Amino acid sequence: MPLVAEVLNHWAHTFQDFSLSAKEFYETLQKRVEKQKMPDTKTGYITHKEGGVFSASREYFRVQHRNLVFDICAAPFGTNFFISWWLFESEGSLRRLFKNTKIGNLVEVRAARRTFFQMDAEQMFKECIHDCVLEAITEVTEGKGLRLLTDAEKNYKSGGL
Repeated sequence: MPLVAEVLNHWAHTFQDFSLSAKEFYETLQKRVEKQKMPDTKTGYITHKEGGVFSASREYFRVQHRNLVFDICAAPFGTNFFISWWLFESEGSLRRLFKNTKIGNLVEVRAARRTFFQMDAEQMFKECIHDCVLEAITEVTEGKGLRLLTDAEKNYKSGGL
């Protein structure tokens, strides 16, 4: 389980009676993300347990910009296929080390102070990755008999859960 300071957003969509390779979706998405050339951003793969310690693991595609992390899942579910993402703030090593201490409280207060530029950069990152996911969905579903996502289905709610 990732060390999550706060889940910021979540988005998901299920494609009825549709099959796709998660690997194909992740590769398409990775190309879209890399094409954006976002500063301080890295991509990779991470596994999360489906349930408890002894459960199977599910591979997610991860995009990280400083302490903001998107974990994106593409997976079959019965005869359907779903794609979702979780946007969260990672808990940095300093925060973990000094959690619940006076120094930790100071680090927390300092981390909460952000400039307008930092907040703008975070918003640009969120929008960019969400758009990349939507573009990748369009690319992998095009010509396969699926309807386009509606504007309502494309939207995610801003703010925490």
